[in-house]
Amino acid sequence: MANDFKVKQITRLYESCNKCGLPTLTCICNQVSPIATKSKFWILASKREFYRPSSTGRLLELINPASTEIFLWERTSPPIGLLENINSYKGKIFLLFPEDEESSTNRTVDYLNLGSAFILIDGTWKEARKIVRKSEYLKDIPIVSITPDYQTKFVLRRGRVEGTLCTLEAAMEILRMVGEIEEQQTCEKYFSMFLKHYQAGVSSHLPKE
Repeated sequence: MANDFKVKQITRLYESCNKCGLPTLTCICNQVSPIATKSKFWILASKREFYRPSSTGRLLELINPASTEIFLWERTSPPIGLLENINSYKGKIFLLFPEDEESSTNRTVDYLNLGSAFILIDGTWKEARKIVRKSEYLKDIPIVSITPDYQTKFVLRRGRVEGTLCTLEAAMEILRMVGEIEEQQTCEKYFSMFLKHYQAGVSSHLPKE
């Protein structure tokens, strides 16, 4: 991982694990058997999202550590590791971003290649738009947009934009689209576990079997 989560997350109600982000009472780190997808996921996270215990980007890295990296977005300091990755994967990189009035239609593609790299923006919709708009190194990367036909299962926060997916759900959609079905199903299994353990942990009890 490009940035080390060294700061232990503490809220008024519970202390959380630095790796999975769950309350320490319901940590799932020892229950996850890591996978290694052919698709690469490079997560560019806003500062606020980078440290949120409920970040599903961190969960994706826990599940898929060999193929996932998280980078902190800073306006005046582009992440060197991500820039190096972009240079090494030229022609095989896609930016996952919803198609809207600000996205250039000539950048939007509808094909994906197995073994490609995908840049996912981790943050609120407002933060994501700002990151894409103000990051010159993302300007020429083809855009892939996902239009889910289902509602997100990520209900741990209020105010989410309707029709959007959390970071892990977006990665699962990519895996499904490129044919990594078994890996997608593994992610879904751990995502369901994460939601169950999170809701139990914030209430200070163990999840029901």
